[in-house]
Amino acid sequence: MNKDIEASRLRVSRRRALALGGTISLGGLIAACSGNSGTSTTTSAAAASTTTASGTSAAATSGDAVTALLTKAPQCVMSKEETQGPYWFDVDSIRGDIREDRPGTTLQVAMRVQDNSQCNVDGSIGAVGNAVVEIWHCDAGGVYSGFESGSLSANGGGGGTPPAGGMGEPPSGAPGGMGGGMGGSGETSDGSYSVGDTEATTTDDGTYLRGAQTTDANGIAQFTTIFPGWYMGRTTHIHVKVHIDKKTVLTSQTFFDETLLDEVYSQSPYSEHTGRENNTNNASDGIYDDTGLMTVEKQSDGSYLAVINLGIDA
Repeated sequence: MNKDIEASRLRVSRRRALALGGTISLGGLIAACSGNSGTSTTTSAAAASTTTASGTSAAATSGDAVTALLTKAPQCVMSKEETQGPYWFDVDSIRGDIREDRPGTTLQVAMRVQDNSQCNVDGSIGAVGNAVVEIWHCDAGGVYSGFESGSLSANGGGGGTPPAGGMGEPPSGAPGGMGGGMGGSGETSDGSYSVGDTEATTTDDGTYLRGAQTTDANGIAQFTTIFPGWYMGRTTHIHVKVHIDKKTVLTSQTFFDETLLDEVYSQSPYSEHTGRENNTNNASDGIYDDTGLMTVEKQSDGSYLAVINLGIDA
């Protein structure tokens, strides 16, 4: 395991992350769930410049660059409902920078929520403002916050045998609302993002690489994170939920081009997680769907900008 990843896992706890700033409970932004008025509660640029728990400011991606790349990406396509997987819980954290101190290649993520009943191909109408977009994904070593012991077991410390029956996720035919991480708690979210979504039972108090943003008047939510790693049995992915009026209207996953994955994973700390050549890729993944493929551009500073238009039935 990369030493920076190992050290950061020892430092971060959920209580520490929530106490040190750079995160706001959705209670402080309750208007975000009051409906799609089209009035932004937070602009995408502000979302990307949120201060992290460690006090480091994330670099905001130009709004023009984000809009231009979103225009190149497929639009007015209904996003596929996917399983939320076994590692979701309601972290109740509105923040643009979700890295905490996780090492890895910087990834700016921009997601635009579009109402497919109104959407047009140039994106000028159909944008859904004041939706809550929530994302979560594993770190560069393939581990999820809140589930380090289970994730490490699934990876065998970086490439072992995955949990029986799940390959790190429930079967692809499982319903999108299925929680059940490490057996599942049967508990449900208390309404910070949505009401009644089934949460998994966490094994630790980490919150890294999890968070949510409200969409602006253009339907865009932006995040600063790291490029996700991989774990046995799954292709690389980011989980996403879209919430409107405290109701989850989309649970899905987004993916990356295999050539890009090869490029990113050739560098540290990803290169120290060995065995990917024997792991699942996009073509063999039972959950992968082309509608979730992100459009990505490398930036001048070596980071990446990844965008996707999320089509929903609002």
